Amino acid sequence: MPAPTLDNETLKNIAGDGIIEYCLYNQRSKSGMPTWELKIKSSDGTRKIMIIRDSGFEISTVQIKINQFNTRAERNAEIYRLYHEQGLSQMFLANLFNMSQPSVSLIINKK
Repeated sequence: MPAPTLDNETLKNIAGDGIIEYCLYNQRSKSGMPTWELKIKSSDGTRKIMIIRDSGFEISTVQIKINQFNTRAERNAEIYRLYHEQGLSQMFLANLFNMSQPSVSLIINKK
C-alpha cells in the first residue's frame, strides 16, 4: 500500500521558505498514528525538524528542538532523548545524524 501524501499547500505551510531534505512516513508510529517526519532546510542554511501526526480527526504539526552537542557522548544523549521523549524513528534519526540505523539502535538501547 503506497504511503498517503500531504497536499502541496500543507507542505508549503510547514516548510515555509525552506526545502524538505528528507521525509519519512510511518504508517503506525510509536504513538499509533500515521506520522510524517520531515527535515527541512531553510534558505539561511539552518534546519528544523517537523513531525506531522494524523489522528484521524485532525492533523497536528510539532517542531522538534534539537539540543546543541559538542561531544560524541552528548550527541548520543541527544539521540536517546529524541527517540524516547520525542518519538522520532530510528531511520529518521539515522538520516538526521548521518549514521546507520543499527548504530542508532545501539545508542537508544544503551549497548
